Amino acid sequence: MAAPAIALRFRDTTVGVDTIDEHRKLLDQTGRVGWGWWKKEFEAAEHERIFDLLRESEEVEIVLIDRSTSRAFRCACTAYHSPAEADPATVPSYYRDHLDETAGVFVMRSLADTDFDPALADAIGDQTFLWIGTKADPTLGHLAEPAQAPGRSCVLHLSDLHFGADYGFRLQDEALEIGDPRRTLTECVVEDLKRLGLENEIAAVIVTGDFMTNGKFDDDPKKAALAEFDALRSALRLERDQIIAVPGNHDVVRYPPGEKIDIRDRAVETQTNSKHEISFRLFVDELVGRDWKASLNYVRRIHLGDADLDVCVLNSCTVVATEWTEYGYVGRSGLDAIAELRGKPAERPTFRFLALHHHLLPVAGVEAPKSKGVTLTLDASDLLMAAQRAGVHVALHGHQHKPKITRYQNFGLNGEPTFDPIYVVANGSAGVRNARLPAGERNTYCLFRLDAGSIELWIRELRLDGAAGAQTFQGNLPASPLTS
Repeated sequence: MAAPAIALRFRDTTVGVDTIDEHRKLLDQTGRVGWGWWKKEFEAAEHERIFDLLRESEEVEIVLIDRSTSRAFRCACTAYHSPAEADPATVPSYYRDHLDETAGVFVMRSLADTDFDPALADAIGDQTFLWIGTKADPTLGHLAEPAQAPGRSCVLHLSDLHFGADYGFRLQDEALEIGDPRRTLTECVVEDLKRLGLENEIAAVIVTGDFMTNGKFDDDPKKAALAEFDALRSALRLERDQIIAVPGNHDVVRYPPGEKIDIRDRAVETQTNSKHEISFRLFVDELVGRDWKASLNYVRRIHLGDADLDVCVLNSCTVVATEWTEYGYVGRSGLDAIAELRGKPAERPTFRFLALHHHLLPVAGVEAPKSKGVTLTLDASDLLMAAQRAGVHVALHGHQHKPKITRYQNFGLNGEPTFDPIYVVANGSAGVRNARLPAGERNTYCLFRLDAGSIELWIRELRLDGAAGAQTFQGNLPASPLTS
């Protein structure tokens, strides 16, 4: 049998549907089956090269890979059609009405189990298509270029800004009514940093999601957010790569609020091709210059004055085939990014932060499961274990507009090692209007100061009028940097 030429990545996304079983049923009935290629919006089209390969060979071997379950299948492909030319009867019924959403259809005459190849799975990464023997698109990798902040020691953590209908601060170009005391977010942050004498020490700003309200990246809120961050970067003298943007559930929205949805249809139509991520990806490209096609799970090193900081960004907005879209889920790509973090050598004293939007541990007493609840990251246990092994010191998140600090540590069982604890820091909302805050809560932000041997943390109130607010927390987190 010829060596496989193409790898296609897939996963089960439709409630009650096993992708392989449904394709095998048709194959058993008719002797052939169509396999739709759910190409992501930001992947290159490969149509002509596929056509050329099939003109050269009557049959092409293809490997199907499900990285989430470590399954693989080997198929004999005899044809490839555009969606318009494909026979709908050749594909399973659950996506027969959605062929126009695919990039093309591979016609298979066999679909057999084969050994899962971790190296091939790693090579395909976040892509849905790979020519076997080639490397994945480097823009989709998990390592970003380091950012430089020589002589600086502090990292600013913001979350849940909610530009648009739920934003509370004055906009950069907003004319206020007489008596309205609101100031811009930049003015309020800088004023408070001056109270600490740290306005010239900011090396990076990490924003753990919910830049927008309800996924509305319309011109006005998007321009307002970009203008605010331009002002903040100017005031703090930062380059664009010193802003680290993490997606939140209000940035990556699958279903408009209040819309009646058919989960099965939406699982096919929007979950598989990542269209729901495009607005956020384009916004981040404009905001910080990170390629819109690049992975939303990645590691960036920041060179500080006396230490380095590795920030592992995770996309926790990947729940599929459910209405529970405010629940977090990261998945294999995020674990891959943590693995890259683990393998990154420390060149000098190095601290490591994890940054995502959804909770890793409970924050408030409203975590009861419900169809549209707001709660934990569903694979938090896997993420925290991987993070401990990677030497992560601090995990940052937002989501529920309530600040909290907890410490997480697994104790090794059956002779396994016990790793150092992780401090899980939940930032409250830095920007939402008061009516969207939980009862008794205030806008807050976090500030970290890192030197060669310690991490100091402040959680501080951020008032809309720029006046001095309360200090929620100030203290050292007992953590030692990595040195090798």
